This record gives sequence, C-alpha cells and structure tokens, in this order.
Amino acid sequence: MDFFSVAYAADGAAQQPQGDWSMLIIMVVIFIAMMYFVTIKPNRKAMKQKEELLSKITVGDEIMLRSGMCGIVKEYKPDSDYVVINISNDVPVTFAKDAIVHILPKGTIGGLK
Repeated sequence: MDFFSVAYAADGAAQQPQGDWSMLIIMVVIFIAMMYFVTIKPNRKAMKQKEELLSKITVGDEIMLRSGMCGIVKEYKPDSDYVVINISNDVPVTFAKDAIVHILPKGTIGGLK
C-alpha cells in the first residue's frame, strides 16, 4: 500500500496549476509603453530642439555655451563639429557645437566686436 500512496503523491506534485499568461503580457506591454514615454520620447524631443538650434546659427550671432561662457560666432560650418567664437576682442576659441545652448538676442554682449 505504501507504493500507491507514494506514486499518488508524486503524480500530484508533478501537476502544477498553469497561470494566466494574459496578465503577464499586459504587464510587459505597460512596462514597454512606460519606458517609451519616460525615456525615449523626451530624449528625441531634446535632440530635435538641439538640431533646430544649431540650424539657426549664423556668423555674427551671440551665443551662450553650456559652461555659461558667451561669445560671438566667428566661424561656423554646418558640416563641421566645431564652431569658433570670439570670447573677447580678438580672442577666438574653438568649441564643439554640442556646447551651444542658447542664441542670445543681438546686443546682449556689449563692446565685443
């Protein structure tokens, strides 16, 4: 008799109840949507705004860099990764285009030519 009770117990342990996969799929879809709206979409928006800013820059514009330094654009080539700005009279400095954060209104930097 012990043989049958052991076999019955082993047979019952082998059968596990199967869960509902639809809830798991819904949770994965919600997680992916949340990641899209929290990380990917804002990052794309920021990149688009940066591209628009860089496309508007011309020689003679007054700009502000990420460091807070301001200057007037001396050389700007759209196909280059760098821009040359005057930070003082006859002091040209080369910066990466990614450092530009604002185009300032004309006349903001007084006395710099």
